[in-house]
Amino acid sequence: NIMCSIAVIHELGLDFNKINNFFKNYSNLGGRGKIHKVRKFKKNFFLVDESYNANPLSVKSAIENFKNIRKKGKRKYFLFGDMLELGKKSIFYHKQVSNLINKSDIDKTFVFGKNSVKTFDSLKQNKKGLIIKNLQNFYTSIPKILKNGDYLMIKGSNATKLHEVSKKILGDKNAL
Repeated sequence: NIMCSIAVIHELGLDFNKINNFFKNYSNLGGRGKIHKVRKFKKNFFLVDESYNANPLSVKSAIENFKNIRKKGKRKYFLFGDMLELGKKSIFYHKQVSNLINKSDIDKTFVFGKNSVKTFDSLKQNKKGLIIKNLQNFYTSIPKILKNGDYLMIKGSNATKLHEVSKKILGDKNAL
């Protein structure tokens, strides 16, 4: 969106300096890649909230952006939910995500949903976390896994309700 805006500003011959402050103060919106420093479960960790929605391109982008975060000796965890409404190519796209994860520095991947199990099945053994059957169980088990300074990225289609996990981690008492 920003690149499109810059292109329009350029084409219209408008002054970039008038909008410069917007870009200095820009931050990602909730659910769309915003990184939160979280104090929860008696730990300090980072939540990369990509929970707004998921399709093959947005998942690829999220994983590539996640790779840009330096681990500094910490671990990266990925909670991945189904990408829905993909039709006949759904299994193909879910298996493709495993290739991206296998080439990344993600330490463990947790999956939620019947399609994402195809992703899990194609992961390298050392990248496999757990197949999550119940989001409340994930929320109560993740504190045992996370350590201070670790990263947790959450990504899935809206219908998977993974955004509820993000909300709960961020302190929304009504989530989950």
